[in-house]
Amino acid sequence: MSYDTEELVHELHRQRTKAGLSQRALADRTGLTQGHISQVEAGRLEPGMSSFLRIARALDLEVVLVPKKFLPAVEGIVRRTSEDRLSPEEGKAALHEIARGERLVIKLKHLYGSSADLDRIADSLRYFKHAPLRQADLKIVTEAINKLRRHQTSPQSKNIVAAISKDLRQLRNRLVHSPSEAPRPAYAIDDEDDDA
Repeated sequence: MSYDTEELVHELHRQRTKAGLSQRALADRTGLTQGHISQVEAGRLEPGMSSFLRIARALDLEVVLVPKKFLPAVEGIVRRTSEDRLSPEEGKAALHEIARGERLVIKLKHLYGSSADLDRIADSLRYFKHAPLRQADLKIVTEAINKLRRHQTSPQSKNIVAAISKDLRQLRNRLVHSPSEAPRPAYAIDDEDDDA
């Protein structure tokens, strides 16, 4: 197997394990045999273009040809958009954490009555269920919920609830008003520039 092919096959293997798929599960998705995938990953079999594309697409990847001069821009965009994103498992955990916060707010409203701050917290949590949260955003939400849980019966809880409400509202506003994540080109495409 050539070095270039070896690097691509290694990336497919890494993506398969990252996705938590067995070779058999990947075989089911691609229509290839598990033995074929095993031999490709072990380097004993050079994958044909058709097999390579089927495996890549089954792993939710796409093979794209990019002019060499634009490769740094494309790599930068891919790196920026994939950094700090929540994985599907982390996304489920985030939804679970937000639901925990919503239940806590309902409990506090039953115990102490409704307040504008509790209503704002509930509104923010409702928004976060559908927002494109990143790791840092989830950390803010989790810390706020944990702080609310710890201080729910303390004498200064009114001030703490107000601070939590403010922190979550600021995060919500930042997410609502942040610029679109549509990638912007790092280089201008110039029809006259042909030295790729």
